[in-house]
Amino acid sequence: MNWLQALPEEQVEALRSHSTHGEYEAGATIFTPESHPHSVYLLEQGIVRIYRLSKDGAETTFGYVAPGEVFGELPAFGDFPRESFAGTVKHSHVWKIPVGVFQTLMESKPGVAIEITRQIGQRLKRIESRVENLVFRDVRARVAHILLELAQDFGKQANGGRELEVEFTQAELATLVGSTRQTVNESLRSLEESGLIAREGRRLVIVKTNELRRATRPRVELG
Repeated sequence: MNWLQALPEEQVEALRSHSTHGEYEAGATIFTPESHPHSVYLLEQGIVRIYRLSKDGAETTFGYVAPGEVFGELPAFGDFPRESFAGTVKHSHVWKIPVGVFQTLMESKPGVAIEITRQIGQRLKRIESRVENLVFRDVRARVAHILLELAQDFGKQANGGRELEVEFTQAELATLVGSTRQTVNESLRSLEESGLIAREGRRLVIVKTNELRRATRPRVELG
């Protein structure tokens, strides 16, 4: 957690002492929508998924939170309702920080505010990219794109490729690319048969990064 490491130890301990700390098993819910949230969250360990539910109960995944990232941060910037859910993908350690404490920290440490803004901007850019994908790319290209994105955030070099360290189900991938589990399964099979990806047990491995990147090309020209 780079921005925490940059803080003086006494300031880290002060932030820690004013926070509530929770251990969550995989599949647990950290927060749900609420009208007037009063806390922001920091992921120390694990992976968290941010998603929303439609009226008929269908899930749409907005993204994943990696260790060191703040999430559920909108209350720190105004009286905004919380409209999303946060749930754990794997065992996670989460800090729940009162809004006032977090705002004081950002005011006293501009570097922290800049880093949090960078994280938020990156998250919004990812969402914007996925909306663009829905318009300009077919499902196979969208799956290729999201695999590259996940490999960047949660991948490690292994056996000449890049292995996703987290087991993302086809249903979870489907909510990310705006498709059905069956269609995502067909796209994964196509990419695997083309030699662009492989499976190591239940995990996916990016075998040919450049070729997979070419597979993300939109079906129409942008602009």
